Amino acid sequence: MTQSIATYSPSAGAQPRADAVPEEASSAAERRESLIVNGLLALLGILFLAPLLWIFFASVDVNASWALSWPRFTLAHFREVTRGDFLVSLVNTLLLSLVASAVSTVAAILGGYALSRRRVPLADGLMVTILFLTGIPLAIMIVPVFQVYAQFNLLNLWATGVFLGVCSLPFALWLIKTGMDAVPKELEEAARMEQASVLQIILYVTVPVALPSIFAALIYSFINAWGAFLPPLVLISDQSQITGPIKIYGLIGSSDVRYGDIAAFSLIYSLPVVILYILMSRPFSGGFSMGGAVKG
Repeated sequence: MTQSIATYSPSAGAQPRADAVPEEASSAAERRESLIVNGLLALLGILFLAPLLWIFFASVDVNASWALSWPRFTLAHFREVTRGDFLVSLVNTLLLSLVASAVSTVAAILGGYALSRRRVPLADGLMVTILFLTGIPLAIMIVPVFQVYAQFNLLNLWATGVFLGVCSLPFALWLIKTGMDAVPKELEEAARMEQASVLQIILYVTVPVALPSIFAALIYSFINAWGAFLPPLVLISDQSQITGPIKIYGLIGSSDVRYGDIAAFSLIYSLPVVILYILMSRPFSGGFSMGGAVKG
């Protein structure tokens, strides 16, 4: 009897087969979920890539249109947008961005050092106010600024650059002040022992160590001015000083839309920003590390 029971008892190898069904079902569900997620991500990637492909294809297409199609190769659009008014608008945009970034960065370095190293009353509340000012849209300031500029005959490229630099100043000040907070004070104390002035300490001690935050503020201010549309449109009255975004708008708003010129000019217009990121990647690679600055 015992042998009979032992003969018909379930074998040890049959148990995993009963558990294999739920595991296979779970694996199939995971594969379906992964397939759906990857499909959605691929669709989003295609939707994001399509406008970029249109810009590249239309810029070298003889018969460029609004549709995405394989191009008939030509460089005529690039030759057209690298001369005359197009080239002038790029130079104007560069000058505008340089003025704005210089104004905001220099002022933010001096202000950031004062907030970081001096006892300023209500400094915490002031920093909160500075962060709040970064969220104020430029559109609500355009009308009063236009009235002031018109009264003092300042409707030009340079005054507009100063205005854009001031608008970028709150965030630049916050970035640079945060970077200077991480600079060891022992470095400045050593410089004071060598009879260095405050300006020398800022230029030769604090600024070199806080370069990552300064470069971040510089890039932020430059890109804000480079892509600005409404302030130059309203605050620049001289047509010879129009900037790149206004020139692109003129191509789009014309009765005969020149798709190839728009695409070629858009590519050239984006190059300075890309080059700026590449040049600044090396200073950023060090981050905010102060390791080795103070030996203790």
